Amino acid sequence: MSTSDDLSSPSPSIEESTEDSPVAFDIAAKLTARLSSHALERNHQRHHIDTLSTQLSNLLKATPKRPKDSKAALTGRIAKLEKERTSKSLNLSSEKALLREIASAQKSLRQHAQCESHQEAIWRKRSEIESAKESLRSTESSISEMEKVLATVQLAKRLNCTTAELITREYITSVEKMNGILLDIQHLLLHAEEKGVHVTVDKIHGKFVIKGNADSVQSAMEMIENSANKIDVQVELTEDQTLYLQQPIVLTGLKDRLMSVGSGDCVKFDFLARVHRMVLTGGPSHVSEARDIVMEVVDVVAEVRGGLDSKQAGIVVGKHGATMHDLSSKYGVVMSLFKESSSNSSDTSCLKIIGPSSKVKAAFSEVNTLLLDNEQIKETFNVDKIMKGELIHNSGASIKEFEQAVSNAVNATVFLTMDRNAPSPTLVLKCPRCAMEKANNLVSKKIKEFESNIVSVEVSPEIIPAIIGKGGSKIESLQQLGGGAVVDADKTAGMVKIYSRDASSREAVQTAVQQIIDENQVGFVDNIEKKSLGFLFGDPGKETMAAVAELKCNVQVSEEESKLTVRGTKENIVKACEVLKEFMNKNYVLELDIHAEDETLLFSGGEKSLLHTVKSRYDVKALFRKDRGVLQIRGEVDKVEAAKKEVEEFLYGGEGITVIKFKVPEDAIGSIVGKGGDNLTKLESEFEGVRIHIPRDSNTVSLRGPEDNVKKCRIKLVTEIATYRVSDTMDLTPGQHSDISNDVDTIKRIAGSSGTSISLIEGSIKIRGVSRDVRDAKALLREHFSGSYSGYIDLNVPQYDRLKSTLSKDASHFERVKLSTGAGVVLDETESAIKITGKKANVKKAKLSLMGFLDFVFPKQIQTVKVHKTLFKSMCDPEKLAEVAVATSASVYLDRDLISVVVNSESADDATKAVELVNARLVESEKLNYVFRLATADAWLLPLIIGKAGKNVKKIEAATGCSIDVFKDELSVVVRGESKDAVQSGREAVEAIVDQARKECVFVELPESAIPAFVGKGGAHIKQLSAAHEVEIEKTKKHQSTIKITGKEEAVANAKDSVLSWLSEWEVSHTGLSIDVEEQFIPAIIGKSGETIRSIQKDTKCKIDIDRIHSTLTVREGTESARIEAMDRIKTIIEEEKAIASERAAEKEKLSQEQAELARVNAKAHETSAPSGPSDLKTEDTTVDDLSGIKDRSKEFSARPVGWAASKSKTNDPSMDAIEVCFIISSDEILHCNYS
Repeated sequence: MSTSDDLSSPSPSIEESTEDSPVAFDIAAKLTARLSSHALERNHQRHHIDTLSTQLSNLLKATPKRPKDSKAALTGRIAKLEKERTSKSLNLSSEKALLREIASAQKSLRQHAQCESHQEAIWRKRSEIESAKESLRSTESSISEMEKVLATVQLAKRLNCTTAELITREYITSVEKMNGILLDIQHLLLHAEEKGVHVTVDKIHGKFVIKGNADSVQSAMEMIENSANKIDVQVELTEDQTLYLQQPIVLTGLKDRLMSVGSGDCVKFDFLARVHRMVLTGGPSHVSEARDIVMEVVDVVAEVRGGLDSKQAGIVVGKHGATMHDLSSKYGVVMSLFKESSSNSSDTSCLKIIGPSSKVKAAFSEVNTLLLDNEQIKETFNVDKIMKGELIHNSGASIKEFEQAVSNAVNATVFLTMDRNAPSPTLVLKCPRCAMEKANNLVSKKIKEFESNIVSVEVSPEIIPAIIGKGGSKIESLQQLGGGAVVDADKTAGMVKIYSRDASSREAVQTAVQQIIDENQVGFVDNIEKKSLGFLFGDPGKETMAAVAELKCNVQVSEEESKLTVRGTKENIVKACEVLKEFMNKNYVLELDIHAEDETLLFSGGEKSLLHTVKSRYDVKALFRKDRGVLQIRGEVDKVEAAKKEVEEFLYGGEGITVIKFKVPEDAIGSIVGKGGDNLTKLESEFEGVRIHIPRDSNTVSLRGPEDNVKKCRIKLVTEIATYRVSDTMDLTPGQHSDISNDVDTIKRIAGSSGTSISLIEGSIKIRGVSRDVRDAKALLREHFSGSYSGYIDLNVPQYDRLKSTLSKDASHFERVKLSTGAGVVLDETESAIKITGKKANVKKAKLSLMGFLDFVFPKQIQTVKVHKTLFKSMCDPEKLAEVAVATSASVYLDRDLISVVVNSESADDATKAVELVNARLVESEKLNYVFRLATADAWLLPLIIGKAGKNVKKIEAATGCSIDVFKDELSVVVRGESKDAVQSGREAVEAIVDQARKECVFVELPESAIPAFVGKGGAHIKQLSAAHEVEIEKTKKHQSTIKITGKEEAVANAKDSVLSWLSEWEVSHTGLSIDVEEQFIPAIIGKSGETIRSIQKDTKCKIDIDRIHSTLTVREGTESARIEAMDRIKTIIEEEKAIASERAAEKEKLSQEQAELARVNAKAHETSAPSGPSDLKTEDTTVDDLSGIKDRSKEFSARPVGWAASKSKTNDPSMDAIEVCFIISSDEILHCNYS
């Protein structure tokens, strides 16, 4: 920054008058007059210029048109025409023509003269205008000079100085500081002339121009310099200092003191309360002085007192804050009251006082004195229940009257209340500390006086109801007897209390109470069956109750209904109890739950029915309560127990009697029963002692009788049902019927996959086959029409009932399966099965998860054996499966969703035995089945194996006696026969077709970069090879770098040799770098949609060929360095993929170890906590790998119904969290384990 001085006075030609001049001369007026004269002259000149300009404009508009020919040309033409006219003899017309041309040329010369004359006039006018403008400029220059002088004179006059005293100074600074300086000198700019200066601001050049007398200019310069050199000092404040400064009186005092610094406006301050800061702005020395003042003002302390309750806070604050305001004004401190944040109670407050140390101490001293004088304390008194009632009677009128009397006596405010939370009646006294002693004495005296009027009588708790009476009638009569006495009967304490101020009234009531006690002695009849009470107080017990009434005894039932209370005199009580015990012994009642399907068994047989037999044999009463589904047996205890045992043995087995229940298809019920029940009669005759029961509207068959015969009968029924073919129909809408009519392939596919026959009839579709096959076909048809598929897991009846009971207690596993698979899972009582609905893939996932759950609930009772799809026909013949079922007493069926044979039995041993038999059959089936599998690239062989319209398959079947099945979706051909030789013949026939096809059609893999050269321009080379060898050579559609050669065997072989020879020559001329590459890394090298490999080829100008068959990668073309660069980039990608694969393997290994450790701890906990349950939670793997080597993914889903829930840690280490794991062992056994 810089300053410059201009001390020159105005022009010497201008004279000024002073106060001392003898003649006053007003130079401003003189200059104004001269300026007006010059202004008039300027206006006249401007008008004259405008007139001349108009004349010039008119001249320009009137400029004549100049001829095209020049004057010299015209003159020469005239001379030439004159010479021609005078030198030649011309006829009259020619001469006239020449004269006309001469006249025309002369006219053009005259036009030239006129144009030149007009142009001269224009030049003269322009000269006049320029001369007038020069005069105008001279006049304007004079006016400008006079205006400057006049402005100087006027400025000096406004600034109250002479022009001689007027000086000019400049202050130059950076443009960046301009805004700050302007803000600081805003007052100067607004009142500059009052301060005797004139300030001009040049923001563009960062310049201030100050005019005035020397002193005023110097003062303004100092102000600007101070602003330019100002500094900001931040004074950091504490929260308490900020709160102290926020008080208006403190802040005003600080502002007044800061105004005394320097000239009064040298320091500015900005108080930023939110950030606890004060900013001082001004010159360094002034700011330093101001900072000392601020630090002196904020030299304060803060003291806090906490734990003030609402009442204490009110005392400190006072009415409308008067007390706190007076204390703040008295001591000059800041006082604030706020809620305690660290306290558990939100009702306590803190008092904070901020100010100078001495004043804060004085203020706190007065506050403490004030609180102590008004402190409330309390005392408690245990009072009698009757006194409590008297005090709170009539909305507490008595306690209020007592409270007022004590307050008047001690001359202070006293509060008396009953403590509702105290375990016994408690009176609470509250009052100021100074009045407590006197108030305590008054209350204690009142309590003693009340208690002296109470009489207590000990009573047996059983007699208390007699004293109270029905609806309290007896106790009311006692109170009336005592003339308003209060009687309280406490059954729990066995005490009756009588209160009255009159002694005779107390004695009268006490005598009446004692008489009630004597007349209401109590006896008990214990161990009463709740079910027997209804008979005692009903019709069967009328005589007994009449006998008790004759003894003048009253009978009541205890609250828990486990004993009878007999009231009367001692002698009569003993007799009544004997009568009651005799009745209860003869009327013991026992209830037995009866399943709805077993109800009819109780009544069937007429006089030989189960109920009739039990009644007559054991002399008991038996009644079936249909509304509750229970059988009620009443009589003597021993007889009732014996009758119950016989009923249970009949219904559920025992003592040589076996009961087996199982579900059968509804359509098979008729064949089991037979016409008029003939079949049932024959079966019962064939298997002696066996009774067969099929409830109405149910498909459950119950077999009862000797164990061996029951099992044999079941075997026969299972065999017949397994092979029994049923028919079922599905109603179709017109749209569905039309859709399926036009889709014969779907009908064939469903019929073939389910092993049923399907036919369309009007409005419906008919399905015939074995029951479970029909159910599968219906599920597939429903999926076709609605998109929703249904799958089932069949259970036997006991398993279903047990599972239903388990889920009623905890259905969380079903909910987890629903959430994890998106399938619906419900129990289907009609099918005695778990029904799963949804998309087919979701149903399969849900089944896999549920099979693990069922294995946990029913260990090893439900097992599966994996069967490859190609072995379905040979393995899953219903008759063959029935043989296994007969041999093991297990249920055996095919589950197409799980691609498995499912074995189900209540006996784990029977289920395991059945699995062994199924596995043995599977091994035999594999021997009589040969599966010919094709790679994806060999899919073209399938049509050749089948032949046109199945010609080749039919030919092989006719020649070998085998059956040939082709599975296009699995690229498999299955040869099945009755003997190994037949299967071998069929196998050789299929292999012969394949071998011949491979010889007549070969594929050759070429490097991708070699394809253009091999094909040739316009396919010339490939056509040449085809013609030369009489074969057809073409690129495959799926793999553009693979060529297919088809033709006769010898020709194909020769063509292949020629192609390989050509390839060898091409590779010699297109050398490259090659590496072996694993298949798993090829996708990463290629990249998404080929982005990565294209990027490498583009950057290096090389070609990259990947041979998936031989697992090699070759980099060709380009320079040697480019090939090396491309290969390095590929190797980098491979190394990165290897690193990722290693990390994944490590994570998988870690997870496996954690799971193994969890299983170990789980098994150990199970052995410790539930020794009677299954000893191993792992599911035995009974599945057999399918023949294709396809991975069995069933174990990838949860196989354990484990519920995880956060539990409070029981460890001593707080850093460890505990997890509680709940394992459902059975329907009524749960194992809990804690893992930290």
